[in-house]
Amino acid sequence: MEKIEDPYDKILRNMREYPNDIPITNGKISEAFRNYIKLLFTPEEAEIAQHLKIKPLMVGAISKRIGKDRKETKKILEEMADKGIIQDIGRYSYFLAIAHLFNIEFKYSKALQRLGKKGAELYQQFFIKEKYYKRYESSDAGTSLMRVVPVNKSIERETEITNVEEIHNIINDCTEPIVITDCPCRNRAEILGIRECKGKYPIHESCFQLGAFGNYFLNRGEGRQLSREEAHQIVDKLANLGLVFTTENVRQPNHVVVCCCCECCCAFLRGITRFEDKNEFCVAKSNYISIVNQDLCKGCGLCAEKCPFKAITINNKKSNVDPNKCYGCGVCAVNCPNDAIKLHRKERSIIYNNFKELTDKIYQENRLNV
Repeated sequence: MEKIEDPYDKILRNMREYPNDIPITNGKISEAFRNYIKLLFTPEEAEIAQHLKIKPLMVGAISKRIGKDRKETKKILEEMADKGIIQDIGRYSYFLAIAHLFNIEFKYSKALQRLGKKGAELYQQFFIKEKYYKRYESSDAGTSLMRVVPVNKSIERETEITNVEEIHNIINDCTEPIVITDCPCRNRAEILGIRECKGKYPIHESCFQLGAFGNYFLNRGEGRQLSREEAHQIVDKLANLGLVFTTENVRQPNHVVVCCCCECCCAFLRGITRFEDKNEFCVAKSNYISIVNQDLCKGCGLCAEKCPFKAITINNKKSNVDPNKCYGCGVCAVNCPNDAIKLHRKERSIIYNNFKELTDKIYQENRLNV
């Protein structure tokens, strides 16, 4: 294989092993994404980062690759991880962060300082204009990376509720710590001056990082650790505002993030709520669907106003739900003043057993035509 001299080219080549690949335009790596990576890594840091993979490598293995002793290597890697440009597992192994996934660089303050407005503009270019959002949100075959999870009180009492499909149960079962950080999507839109939900939804403390991912932020002075009780209180507060909860499309309890999404800024929901070229698989629909009790409905229209997916219309002074548009988030039910809407069980989406099963499937489906 011909040797690649430019360390940025090597970083990008290694990043292509992400399950959802990296932004590609007309068969070539997006120039906007290339420039985004150049903002993220200085030339000196790129010389080190080119030796990392997407799978963790132990410090000893990295030291051999970069030709430095173990102690010096560990110091360099720790400094890079503290800047948020690479990630680690317990400071023993290090790997290339998925620079565009979960918008991590826009929720980590030190990385955000590097990217700034220029980084946000480059993101808009490769993510929206070049339509990378489709592969970010789902595989080419429509396997969703994330899924919608409703709030318990929006679900009809006699309907089956599994722990992995309701936000409060996920909070109860997740691995601690539970860490709250700012929303990277609304943060990025705010930087660009295009945030539609300003004054409606918060940026501050509206994104949950769980378990090892939560530790990643705490160890670097980012975010705030919550008790489970505090987490439940914040969930209820954000649900009443009308935000949609999403998490990884897996059954395993050790989730990484719980996102609190708006329809105008969210990198996932916008695939169906904003972009002209829709991606109906931007998130997996929950296995619930909204049903209106026509006897209780007063036709106030609040549910239609709140629904981020425009699934509800008012006809003859009564609410009507389009089941094909409903994602089962429960925002309508939580906010109905007459308790006229509830979510009812409807099996319609696959939840994968674990991250490996999900990411392996996405990886394979994205390489079928390569």
